[in-house]
Amino acid sequence: MQLKEVSSSLSEYYDAVPYESMAFPQSAPEHLQAVAGLFGLSSPPIETARVLELGCAAGGNLLPFAARYPRARVLGIDLSSVQVEQGKALIAEMGLKNAEIRCGDLSTLARSLGTFDYIICHGVYSWVPESVRKAILRIASENLSDNGLAYVSYNTYPGWKSREIVRDAMILRGGSRELKEKLPYARGMLEYLYASARPDTVLKLALEEMRPILQNYGDYYLLHEFLEPYNAPCYFHEFVERAEANGLDYVGESETFLMFLSNYSADIAEPLLREWGSSQVSVEQYLDFVNNRGFRQTILAKKNHASGVRRQLSSDMLQSLFLSGVFVSEDGPLTPDEQPQACNLLRRGTITLSQPALKVAAAALNEAYPATLSFDALAQRVITELKLSKMAAREQLLPFVEELVIKGFLRFRMSEPDIAAVLPDRPVVLDETRATLKPPAGADAVSVSNLLHEPVYLNILEARVALLMDGSRDEEALIAGLVEDAGNGLITFLNDGAPVSELAAIEEAARKQVPIAAASLRAKGLVRRAKK
Repeated sequence: MQLKEVSSSLSEYYDAVPYESMAFPQSAPEHLQAVAGLFGLSSPPIETARVLELGCAAGGNLLPFAARYPRARVLGIDLSSVQVEQGKALIAEMGLKNAEIRCGDLSTLARSLGTFDYIICHGVYSWVPESVRKAILRIASENLSDNGLAYVSYNTYPGWKSREIVRDAMILRGGSRELKEKLPYARGMLEYLYASARPDTVLKLALEEMRPILQNYGDYYLLHEFLEPYNAPCYFHEFVERAEANGLDYVGESETFLMFLSNYSADIAEPLLREWGSSQVSVEQYLDFVNNRGFRQTILAKKNHASGVRRQLSSDMLQSLFLSGVFVSEDGPLTPDEQPQACNLLRRGTITLSQPALKVAAAALNEAYPATLSFDALAQRVITELKLSKMAAREQLLPFVEELVIKGFLRFRMSEPDIAAVLPDRPVVLDETRATLKPPAGADAVSVSNLLHEPVYLNILEARVALLMDGSRDEEALIAGLVEDAGNGLITFLNDGAPVSELAAIEEAARKQVPIAAASLRAKGLVRRAKK
């Protein structure tokens, strides 16, 4: 098949079944900058960054960044004309002046496209022919600024060795039917295999692993992941070798906790450290075998820039971070004493805290979440509450922060996200975000990207309150606005399942619901910090 025919085939596939366009927080330039910073690399300022996304779909992963940073410039390229038109409509709807989406074939893009500080390619590399895979890494090198970062996600072996058996079976049963007709037949094949596969076989184990995904993910995901014409996993070391051939080098994984040997038991870590301790790529490749890893999200930089990578985390770097996290105590609020308290953390982590300084810091992070606090702010909180010296506070906090960052239990940034730690008197949700808060008819929720580049769901009441949060309204005005919305039929309050129609009852319901919705919107990371 000629290259032009391949491009046409892929375009038709994505036109027929558009990939759901949404934010992927692990690909956000702010996060890429933070990961590089963790390992000692300085990256271009986010506020004025030039960002390119290869295979941007309808812009759901790109445009929220443009909304957060109006002085940045973003460009998205996608092969599907249907998705590009959707993206252009979204740019107009959001009123963005710093964003563009073009229809184009990645294999034909040239150096003349320009230079970019952050190049993102999520959910594309493994799902295109070899010529396009080569082009992705070429573009990531030729069009990347000297201290820029490139992000590429891809399927990996060994995890996909067994999944390929399942994919082959799905494709076989789907046959030559029309695209949207294939999936029911493919699902039927899976149910047949699950019922008939012998226990403890590779196939049965693969089906056990994949069944929740196949049952819970949308049709668009299954069609593209398992029934698309191309799905070409590779080993991690092979991907790095291809990147190196294009003048790029490995910086780290977007999910950094998977990189650190200290997160593994001694029987796993010590042999790898002895044999491959000087090669991060070799260590991680062997860990991929241990974990049967099937997916990676890799950050690359030009070789000269990547030569500055330091795997040992420095105290200066840790003290420069802005941190966020949750510490949900199982026995009530955290108390600044030596009584042990077990806490649940992000990523299903657990920790037992018994040092007063750490409990004070954890309580401060709890209060602010999802907003961040600087290391200095945490130290100052400890100093103020426990009357410790500056040195004592830092000595206790540093190993605590380092451990939780390494384990992935704290989120981190190099600069402070514009997220409110407390609800302002006159809350503000980005104009561009509010422009997208239009639930489809009959929907009971709407998805939107928050200020941390995460997709979050709002119920209809939360969406209506968010639409009112333009910075001009205090709580009383928000209540009045919601009452007006109810009068215009935009929202209906219920009492025992029956619509509320009396004005006094509507006002009472709005007065009760607005503070709840406002607190929820702040907790979901949509409310901006109050201007100083």
